[in-house]
Order: sequence, then C-alpha cells, then structure tokens
Amino acid sequence: MAPSRRDGGVREGAAEPSVGLPGALQRPSFEAVYEEQFDFVWRSLLLLGVASSAVEDAAQEVFSVVSRQLGQFEGRASIRTWLFAILQRVAANQRRTRRRKQQQLEPLGDGPACMLPTPQARLEAAESIDIVQRFCATLDAERRAVFVLALLEELPAPEVSQVLGIPVNTVYSRVRYLREGLRRMLDGEESIGG
Repeated sequence: MAPSRRDGGVREGAAEPSVGLPGALQRPSFEAVYEEQFDFVWRSLLLLGVASSAVEDAAQEVFSVVSRQLGQFEGRASIRTWLFAILQRVAANQRRTRRRKQQQLEPLGDGPACMLPTPQARLEAAESIDIVQRFCATLDAERRAVFVLALLEELPAPEVSQVLGIPVNTVYSRVRYLREGLRRMLDGEESIGG
C-alpha cells in the first residue's frame, strides 16, 4: 500500500523511502527527500509534541533547514536519522516558544487524514492515534524520541543510540519501558471501553 499524504491523497508510484547513499556518496535531491520523507516528518513532529495547529509551520521549517543543509549531508547516517535530528530541534523550539507564550496545552488533535475503507476502521484508527498521542504526551523529550525512532519508524537501536547520543543498552531498556507503558495504557482503554 502506498503511503498516504497529509491531504488524504495517495502518491502514485510511491514506495518505501529509497533515499539512501549506497556506494559512493550520492546526495539525494531536495525534491526526493521532501516527497519521500514528508509523512515521516509530519508524524514525528506531532508525536514529539508540536501542536496540531503549529505542525504545518514546523514541517515547513524542517524542510527549510533541509534545503539549506542538504549539500552538507555526508551520508554517515541514513537520511531519516539526519532528518530526525533536524526535526527534533525544530520540535523542541516549537515547544519552547509555546511554553514562553504560556498557553495551555491542547490535544494534539487530528492527524493526517487516513484513507481507510470503512467508517468503523477510521474510528478505530482515530482511537489508536489518540491513545498513542496521549501516551507520548506523558513522556519526556528523550523518551518521545526513542518512541518515534525505535518503535514507530523501526530504526535499529545502534542508529537510535547514535542520533540521540545515548548508549545502545539504554535504548533497549527504554524500548522495553515504552512497550510496557503503552501496553498498560491500551489495556486500561480496553477495560474502560469494552
């Protein structure tokens, strides 16, 4: 199934991200990075605590940085880990700005529209997204980053360790902690609703 776009459409011919750097260093084009990584950036910004009302501006800021710094990308990490380091800083800046304005926290809100076949499937997906977002809201910034990179994006622990600057064993223990916490939250939701 092709990945969905923020506007609910599906990119024709889109596949898993192919912006890699095999062999000799080949810098991907900005257009390729944008097209292949947009959904990843949007999703990650939401889960890193950027308000739904600010996520569009934050995504624009991320890709603005990417356009300026893509020429300096050396390929020592995957494009996603490089991009995550950028979007993590942008998300932190957004959260700091928001705190300075002393606004009350608002729910992360609706994520990108899903292309699911039935209303029941859409409802279940929305409930799942809400649970994951509420779970992420209980985490500190570093644990949110581990959650996004290791559990959602399924990056290997050594890459997560490199991006976040923490030991690999710490990544493994935090992944176990996050899985258990999310499982407890899901079990609590099932007992309330069902």
